[in-house]
Amino acid sequence: MTVVKEKEEGKINWLKYKINYGLTYEGMIVFIIVWEFVIVLILSTLSQPVMNLINAETWLKLDPDPIEKAGRLIYTYHALAYPFVAVVTFFVMKYMNVREKFKSRVKWPLFIGTMLSSATGILNAYVLPDAWLLHGLFIVGCGLSFYAGILLLIGVFPTKSFPERDPDAGRNIFVEQLALTLLVICILGSVLLGASVGAYFGNGLTVLQAEYFLRYDYDIGAYVGSVGGTWEKYPVLFVDAIKGHLHIMLGLIDVAILLMVYRYTVPDQKGRWYLISMLLAIPGFVIMSIGCWLVSISEWIYSNVEVDIHYLIYAGSAILVTVGLILALTGWSKTSKDVLGDSYESASWFTRIKAVFRDPLKFTMYFQFIWVNFVMTFTGIFLALSLHHDSILTERLGIISFRDGPYVIEETVARGHWHVLAVLSAILLLLFLINILDIQGKLRNIIAWCSFAGSILAFLPAAIYMYFPHFDQVWAKDWTKYASVEEFWVVNWPGLLSSQSWLTLLMDIGIALFAIIFTIFCFYQLIQILKGRKDVLDFPE
Repeated sequence: MTVVKEKEEGKINWLKYKINYGLTYEGMIVFIIVWEFVIVLILSTLSQPVMNLINAETWLKLDPDPIEKAGRLIYTYHALAYPFVAVVTFFVMKYMNVREKFKSRVKWPLFIGTMLSSATGILNAYVLPDAWLLHGLFIVGCGLSFYAGILLLIGVFPTKSFPERDPDAGRNIFVEQLALTLLVICILGSVLLGASVGAYFGNGLTVLQAEYFLRYDYDIGAYVGSVGGTWEKYPVLFVDAIKGHLHIMLGLIDVAILLMVYRYTVPDQKGRWYLISMLLAIPGFVIMSIGCWLVSISEWIYSNVEVDIHYLIYAGSAILVTVGLILALTGWSKTSKDVLGDSYESASWFTRIKAVFRDPLKFTMYFQFIWVNFVMTFTGIFLALSLHHDSILTERLGIISFRDGPYVIEETVARGHWHVLAVLSAILLLLFLINILDIQGKLRNIIAWCSFAGSILAFLPAAIYMYFPHFDQVWAKDWTKYASVEEFWVVNWPGLLSSQSWLTLLMDIGIALFAIIFTIFCFYQLIQILKGRKDVLDFPE
């Protein structure tokens, strides 16, 4: 009887340990990442290459109407974005200054709201598109997440007594806390911008997709898009607000990642460069936020005073580029010091640089803060400076503006550039989590180098694929020459396969590498938790 009782108690304790781990920040983060992986794995069967491979159109019953498709995509975006924001928030609460009594108040409504909105959003999009109940639960989940955001704002708001000041870094601590508080305010305001438009449409999939509303015809007073002709039935203010919401939400999430990784890299918050970075970050994301909010009335502004709001957005982004560069150099320097130890001071510059590559995960993680500028920020600034016929680069280089060229080029860029940023952000968070969980050995190196190779293979060809056709001035003058950007590449640069260009093949390889490392990570975590990993048994929280 004693043996049986001990076994039963052992099973109870085993389950108790697992449940306890699932309630920690690390446990919730791992669960959400696995949840995201499952969604992406299932929905990847709807991507064009896979659908062609399995002949999905013959058995998959999805409404082909472009508006219905847009609705499914927007639900999908939110089903992936809410969990992503929750992961970033959990990291912020773990590594940055948040009042202790507010941590649990934020954690639970955020986690419940995130999972509720994500699950019901996917079901509403692909299973029961007309179900009012699912849509209502989706809104409830969104409301819980916003409520958690309000509590987070209260929890991070600086006072004389919070956060505690270190005599040697008191000014730095206050400036960072001010940056975090303003960032939360900007995020909540940007959420309201999108929610106010979403409330206009109510139930169903008749929604707005930003890429369908790129060009405004001042003569007829409506947008002219690539799908469905004109869009007189949608108020211009609502259309532009969706664009602003889309741009700023992802941008501010990445600013949160930037501040969180910086705090993790410099936990004592000391140093002149840390203070400079925080002082630059505040005007950077505030200016970027104001610019994106003004996108809501950008067509009115441009038609009256001919000021392109995109200049304001990328002015803020350019400031944040500097902060990212400082962080990357700081992170690499700290990595080199950790690897070399006491011999760092006497080592040559070449030895110090070489030491960074001995920890490929940290090298790749900080590399992303620089790489994002080449494949996202700089290309975006180029778009802003050549968007209209009177833009700076349009006149200087003598090229046709994006807005006057083929719609498919502008639409491809509008859709593709933020996908690049979203995937890169996800990879960055995964690398950060692997470092937090202290995964070592070959697995750490394999994930690191696959992430590095995937970033190069996926994002560089994507940037070339999106922007290079713009310089074909023959196509820019004759919109009928090619039906799509893909056709441009297939005709001018034949690929290894007759159905696609070599650039899309490289992108597929890079994305496949990302899928492989996510798969490895998820199964590794499952195995470690089932085996009884140390941090599961230690009750970390």
